[in-house]
Amino acid sequence: MGIEYFTQSNKNNKERKEMKLRNYIKPLFLGFLCVLCVKLFSQDLVADNMLLFQRNYGGWPKHYKEEKVDYKKEYATVEKATIQDESNRNDATIDNDATSKEIRYLIKIYHQTKNNKYLTAAENGIKYLLKMQYKNGGFPQFYPDLSSYRHEITYNDNAMVNAMNVLYDVYKRTNGFDVVDSSFIKSSKISVEKGVACILKTQVKVKGNLTVWCAQHDEKTLKPAKARAYELPSLSGQESVGIIKFLMKQDNQSVQVKTAIEAAIDWFKKSKIVGYKYEDVIDTTLPKGRDRVIIPQVGNVLWARFYDIETNQPFFCGRDGIKRKNVSEIEQERRIGYGWYGSWAKDLLEKDFPNWKAKFSRKEAKQTKNAKNDFNKIIVDINGSGDFKFIQEAINSLSDSSSTPRTILIKKGIYKEKIFLEKNNVILEGEDKDKTVLSQAIARDEFRCSNVDDWGVATLNLKGSDITLQNLTIENTYGFDNDKEITIACANDTAKHEKKVRKDGHQMALRSFNTTRLKVINCRLKAVGGDTVSPWNVEAGMFYFKDCIMEGGVDFYCPRGWAYAENCTFIAHTGPASIWHDGSKYEDSKTVLKHCTFKGFEGFKLGRYHRDAQFYLIDCSFAKEMADTNIYRVKTNNTILWGDRIYYYNCHRDGGDYKWFENNLDKAKGNPVAANIDAAWVFKDKWEEFK
Repeated sequence: MGIEYFTQSNKNNKERKEMKLRNYIKPLFLGFLCVLCVKLFSQDLVADNMLLFQRNYGGWPKHYKEEKVDYKKEYATVEKATIQDESNRNDATIDNDATSKEIRYLIKIYHQTKNNKYLTAAENGIKYLLKMQYKNGGFPQFYPDLSSYRHEITYNDNAMVNAMNVLYDVYKRTNGFDVVDSSFIKSSKISVEKGVACILKTQVKVKGNLTVWCAQHDEKTLKPAKARAYELPSLSGQESVGIIKFLMKQDNQSVQVKTAIEAAIDWFKKSKIVGYKYEDVIDTTLPKGRDRVIIPQVGNVLWARFYDIETNQPFFCGRDGIKRKNVSEIEQERRIGYGWYGSWAKDLLEKDFPNWKAKFSRKEAKQTKNAKNDFNKIIVDINGSGDFKFIQEAINSLSDSSSTPRTILIKKGIYKEKIFLEKNNVILEGEDKDKTVLSQAIARDEFRCSNVDDWGVATLNLKGSDITLQNLTIENTYGFDNDKEITIACANDTAKHEKKVRKDGHQMALRSFNTTRLKVINCRLKAVGGDTVSPWNVEAGMFYFKDCIMEGGVDFYCPRGWAYAENCTFIAHTGPASIWHDGSKYEDSKTVLKHCTFKGFEGFKLGRYHRDAQFYLIDCSFAKEMADTNIYRVKTNNTILWGDRIYYYNCHRDGGDYKWFENNLDKAKGNPVAANIDAAWVFKDKWEEFK
């Protein structure tokens, strides 16, 4: 018995030791496999090809065998060897995004793979940029090949600006460049400062006034220079945009930098070409079956690629190098092979410049104090006596949100601005309802041909919440300004690629996106066309209107969600209905109109809907011109869950009442009493102010 026990015990001890050994070896083996897997799979085809094409001195070419380098291609072993044999070629460049593009991609892939070879290659690219920069701060187009025009300081196609933006990210440690060795910070900062100095020195001055930049400048004299035969010394309507944006992002906003930016912005405003578009057209009689032409388009804005330095007039060149006044006068190959016009400065003028202006205004301290103090107001005066001349600048000066309202007082004047308000707890208050006017001319049908959604379709575009508008006129004048229907090319129209734009089409004065708790008091909202007042948020929108005048075409008052209007006047200019509602998300959603007046053309109709809706009209007055037609349901494929919900109480028409608006409030859910129907009843406990 003892021997058997001893034998069994030894056996158990041996098994325990073997188990411990396995438990120790197994993690080591799995760890080795993990390391091996990382080594094997922390690869990226595009990044590996970038390493393959990188020149020994750090930069990248833009062509391989006369074609653009294809980084997505899987190159055969023999071809890889050929490419590697060319690593000493002097064809590296910053033209067409080359080198800056590769550096940025390699930084991104390093973050994903932690493979050091990608980071090393990116850092070698940064060294290349630092090395190629001239002492005066400019960058040539190619390096080390400085033959032909490649030696010139090159803004063309944003070459220098792209390089400077990389170095800016290096020294600021932004956009993923915090992984770059810290030894690059100082040299990159110096490089950026030198680049800014070069930009300021190369800004073209005409008759004592600063303008913009040429696409390329002589690296010694810094004067505008010629590149290819069709790229003559000029003022650039394209490249200057990137330069301005680069200046705007600098920390050191010296007086010289600010002056340069504002002078260039003034030039862009003066040099815009309004009412035309530039596009390809089919022409089977020509090579490649197409041509590129400039044709009329109402409201569109363009800039030419090149402007004559002395006359500031656009000009165009073929390969013969002769200036011509019209793009149609140059050969077809150059017409379709070069970008002669573009909307390059649109966002710069509408968004970037106002944002920069607000951020670096000399009155920033005062404006910040005003924004934080409920008893002070930011003053906007178009004549220059306030804190700002433009409403958008004042809005941009505010923080995104606040626990208390911030008031922007707008003095009398016509402010021809498209307003974007994405901030919360803001009051826009006019000095005088009739004399403080926000005005734009926008046809929604035209706008949507070049935009994917409605953001920017209205004179006043809202994304913020807890917004108050008072004592203002907000108008969309497209229908007032245009007498005829026009047909325009429309890329977003998948059927005909064209669109008919009518003077009575959709023209929004106010359009909201996800806004809730909007108050509009003593305002005039005005258009000829439809959807003038479009407060849309079917999920949670709460909209309050008081003492307002609203006018337009079809569905010119069309809230989605919960809406309450009191003491308002509605004036129909055109269209098959005046008011509309979408309450399809929740059964309780409703629009209430109390003590409101309806006027319009002979035979105007009160309202309609094609989604679930709920209308309450209490103590309302109708003009005698109103048609004998109840608020009606449009033929629709939408499922109407809750039926026709249209309720009236004590409503009357000048010249006699129609039977369809006789009292029927008792048929509404909950049997409400007219005297109890107010804003608090509509919004319930969801809006503190109306509890």
